Amino acid sequence: MSHAPRSIPGLRSSGPRSSGPRSSGPRLRSLSLVLLLAGSASACVPALEAPDDADPEELALEETRTARLRFLRLDAKNFEQVLTKKDIKEKFPERVLRETWLLDMDLEPLIGNALGILIDTPAEEAYTLPRSSLNMWKLLNMTPANTVLTGSSLAPLLGVGKAVGLAPSLILSDLVALDPNTNIITAGLTTEAVIDDVVDTHPNARWRRGPVDAAHLDGLYPISKKGSMPVSLYDVVTDFADLTKTFGPAPAHAGKTDTAAHPGFISSAAPIVAATDDFAMTVRVNLNALPYKGVDLTTASVASINSTSSQIGGVFDFSSDTWLEIKGLVPELVIGEMTMAIYEHPEFIEGGAAKAPEQQGDSQAWDLPKYQFEALIADVARRKSADIPDRCTIYSPEGEVEMPLEAVKVCTGDNGDDADGSEPPHWTTIAVDDSVILDTPAPAPAYFWDILLEVAQIRLHDGGLAEGAGDINFTLRDIPAGITTAALEQQIRDNIKKNPAALAALAELLNENTEGDADFYYYVAKPGNPEPMRGDWLYFIAPDDIEETRSGAPVRPYSYAHPGFYRDPELTDKASSTQLLDGDTAHEKVQLSPLDVLYIEDDKGSRFKLTAKSKPGRHEVELDITRID
Repeated sequence: MSHAPRSIPGLRSSGPRSSGPRSSGPRLRSLSLVLLLAGSASACVPALEAPDDADPEELALEETRTARLRFLRLDAKNFEQVLTKKDIKEKFPERVLRETWLLDMDLEPLIGNALGILIDTPAEEAYTLPRSSLNMWKLLNMTPANTVLTGSSLAPLLGVGKAVGLAPSLILSDLVALDPNTNIITAGLTTEAVIDDVVDTHPNARWRRGPVDAAHLDGLYPISKKGSMPVSLYDVVTDFADLTKTFGPAPAHAGKTDTAAHPGFISSAAPIVAATDDFAMTVRVNLNALPYKGVDLTTASVASINSTSSQIGGVFDFSSDTWLEIKGLVPELVIGEMTMAIYEHPEFIEGGAAKAPEQQGDSQAWDLPKYQFEALIADVARRKSADIPDRCTIYSPEGEVEMPLEAVKVCTGDNGDDADGSEPPHWTTIAVDDSVILDTPAPAPAYFWDILLEVAQIRLHDGGLAEGAGDINFTLRDIPAGITTAALEQQIRDNIKKNPAALAALAELLNENTEGDADFYYYVAKPGNPEPMRGDWLYFIAPDDIEETRSGAPVRPYSYAHPGFYRDPELTDKASSTQLLDGDTAHEKVQLSPLDVLYIEDDKGSRFKLTAKSKPGRHEVELDITRID
């Protein structure tokens, strides 16, 4: 049985229908804004009716009620809000602080500084380190002169040297194209490999947390630069309290095929003090301070939606140097103490013995997770090989001989011997003349990185460390992060200019005025739009429009099976789209004219018919709302 239409006063606001707690929000409006609102209301907008405190009843099946919606504007120009460190920590939900992204900080300077400090550790201090860390120090300080070849595939060089009177370090020096006392593995090459293989393979160096919206339903956003750490407002005001959590053990992000579980690479860290107690952010905004009026379909009653998020593209005046000011940052970020971790494979990984596949070989190291020690060392060695020219060197015995003997021939690349086929670049062969008597055969041909991989693994276990017990944890102190306050602030400003939505949640809480549980709201397009785009529009709410509790959790789930507006009761012919209008692409929206009929579904799965009536005013619409299911 149908019911006669029931009129609902235009600006009556329903109470919340959800069972979750309501959020009062941090409501940081200054007195000046309150006075502005009060002083302007009587002159610029219609008088507001007193709200009815009684909760309206749910709309019955086939019942029709009428709702009148007004679009009101009250523009606050250059409104200033100062947020101190205490304000930010105490008055904003932690989730909002975590999702307020400021920049992606390049970790290469930090990793490079850490490795440089380890390499430069004095020997007397290095020998007090845990065995695996000491062995890593030795590897990073390995030179042709001090390399211990015992147990490796290069061990036969010891016999070659003894037989022809050549120091093994001389041959090894030529093999790596370095002076005998120059480090084979440099901090620069290792830093590059650590960034690519250890840092960039961590899920939290690929994706960061952010607000859930139509384009990011999982709340994940890509990191803008390889090898970077996402920095949020939470990190700045808590001295990067989550550093070990961010880059400790982590599972793969669901649905992100470019991530895999990772053991982490920072096992402990002291706070990184970025902001002093005098830290403050001053933001100046231009916005319509009044909410949008919408409808809670369940009760066909009027509700309010915070208007800030949809205006975020124009909230900040980037033409002014004072739109954002930050003070109280420390001059330079420094980590007082940090322990970096690199984990080894539980078994010894043999170097490759085949030329194919070319430029890699057949070692199992290339099939390991890139963050494991063996894969990392193989990559460092391959990077090092780019500095080694392809050539051959011939060594003769010491002393004067009537006919010089080509006792040893060391080649990188083609060795000129047609009998063994052509050699690819970086393929290493060591040939010993038959007249030289050796206790063991000469080293087998291999890629340079396969040779260095074996040497590094053996040296990692010096001192009796068992295979699989060589995980490296080295603790370093006073490590510069490699970014200054000026650079930090400039990156924050530049990133927000490119993506004003980064501060959307923060700006919204400065103007928190959501009331009720609207399913859609009324919007009037700006007059500067092309003629076909002007006029009245209905917007279906997006996840960001749902009010939040003090802890930052939504008061109700975004549980719409068919968001948007449709032309048919079965909701198969969508009339709305997320087309761009006044900077908004997040909402399903449809232009509205008198007598239009639309169909819509609420978050409980009930369907409704919307019928637009004659316009009661310039910036007003009146809708008959009938529940049909």
